[in-house]
Amino acid sequence: MKGDAAIAMMSVTALAAGYLVMNVFGTRANVSGDVCSTLFGTTSILTLSAFDVAACAVMSAVVVAAFVLLYDRVFAVTFDESFAKACGLPIERYNLAVAVMIALVIVVGMNLVGALLLSALVVFPALSAMRVCRTFRGVTALAGVLGVACAIVGMLASILLGTPVGSTIVMLDALAFALFCLIGKLKGS
Repeated sequence: MKGDAAIAMMSVTALAAGYLVMNVFGTRANVSGDVCSTLFGTTSILTLSAFDVAACAVMSAVVVAAFVLLYDRVFAVTFDESFAKACGLPIERYNLAVAVMIALVIVVGMNLVGALLLSALVVFPALSAMRVCRTFRGVTALAGVLGVACAIVGMLASILLGTPVGSTIVMLDALAFALFCLIGKLKGS
């Protein structure tokens, strides 16, 4: 991680840690008002409605299916747009498809982790996977598994510990990133 991305991820991690501490050790009755919920997500996974859960499941399935179906074209457009255009791919259409998939991911994650922590939810698993994998396919698969694993463990931990869901997931993502950095260094040695 270099430059602006490193600063952004450290800032988001610090925000997650601060919000987590505020909710665990806070003295006020309602630390998580509407503004905090918008910025940091829901304080409890149990507050999501059945509709929210169903909508998240449907949108997640749509994104995964679209990515699997369009994998080769997304790969081509993502890594070498000029080559993809020379091969006759309608790059505008595939760029739009990628943008729609990202928008769906943002919509799915917004209620759970909030606007400020969402970038960490999206970026940390990919950065972690890039520390140990050398191919696009490997990074994609490991990032997906890692993102889902951190989300599930984070949700369970937030229920058991009474901590905010988004902050708990982001802190797990940050710990996973640190672990994968260490594994990457050991693997490179």
